[in-house]
Amino acid sequence: MEKFFKNALKVSIASLVTSIILYVVMIVFFLLSVVTANAFGTVIKITVPILTLVTILGFIYSFFITGKQKIPFLTLHFVSLCTISFGVYLAISFQGFAP
Repeated sequence: MEKFFKNALKVSIASLVTSIILYVVMIVFFLLSVVTANAFGTVIKITVPILTLVTILGFIYSFFITGKQKIPFLTLHFVSLCTISFGVYLAISFQGFAP
């Protein structure tokens, strides 16, 4: 485990893969939310904090990558953080809009 966290590229790749998996899980539960709306709310409450922490960890580790791969990983993690922030903003904005 020590060797894994010492290699910034591996941590960043693992973070991106985990983020993509969590995004897919959220989208699948959103598409299935017509049947189980309560389950979607539970999945969101669980996945968003995990997704945020994983993305921030990957973003921080992206600064320590050497070579040409630094900029793409920084950009991908930054876009993921912006997506999470915008999603939370929309959820808070429309919280009282519809029951």
